[in-house]
Amino acid sequence: MPNPPEDDADLATYATAAQQRAYIAAMKKIREGRKTGDPVRVYVCAAPYIARRPQWHERLAKIQHRLPGVELLQFADLFTTDTYTEKWPETVAELDGMVVVGATRHGASARVHRLGRTARLEVIDFVKAGKPVLLHARGLGLVPFVDCRIHRVGGEVLRTKVTVPAGWDPKDYEPTLQAALRALRPRSVESAAKTDAPPHLAHPFAVPPR
Repeated sequence: MPNPPEDDADLATYATAAQQRAYIAAMKKIREGRKTGDPVRVYVCAAPYIARRPQWHERLAKIQHRLPGVELLQFADLFTTDTYTEKWPETVAELDGMVVVGATRHGASARVHRLGRTARLEVIDFVKAGKPVLLHARGLGLVPFVDCRIHRVGGEVLRTKVTVPAGWDPKDYEPTLQAALRALRPRSVESAAKTDAPPHLAHPFAVPPR
C-alpha cells in the first residue's frame, strides 16, 4: 500500500490540541516522579525478522542515541517463548516506556508502519499504563504514538497500521516528543541539582530576565 495522499503535507500531528496538552502533562508527571539515580528501562518491540537483519544494531544505536542513559531491552533480554505470557504483565509494570519498530514497504521514506498482533497488544498495555510509547521510523527517528494516526486492520487476527503525519519533521522537535524524551531521561545528581537550584545558581551566566 502506498503512503497516504499528501493532502495533509503540512500536518505535524494527528492529535488534537487537548490530546497534546494531556500527553505533555502526563509526561511531565512521570519526569517529576522519577528519583535521582533511578534506572530508566525501555522495551524495544520489533518482529523477529526485523531484529535479525544485519542493520539492526545500527537501528538500535540510533534509538540509544536519542535516549542517552536509558537501558534498552529486547524480547530475548526479558522472556523466553515459554515465559512471555506469564511475565508480560509484571514486565509492563516494571518498565518505563516502549519503542516500536514496525514493518514498512517503502524503506526510509515510509510513513505507514504495520504492527502484528503481539505488538499491537503490547502497545495497548503500555498506553493503558500511561507510559510513553514511541515509534521509530528510519527516516524520521522517534515519533510519539499520540501524534500518529492509528488504524485497526484485519479480521480474526487484528493488527495495527500506524501513520506518521506528513508534516512531521524531527528537526522541529515537536513538544510531545520533547516531553516524552524528558520523561525517559534518567535524573542524575548533576541534573537534579540544576533543577532544584534557584535560576541564578542553576544558570549563573544567563542574562537576567527583563
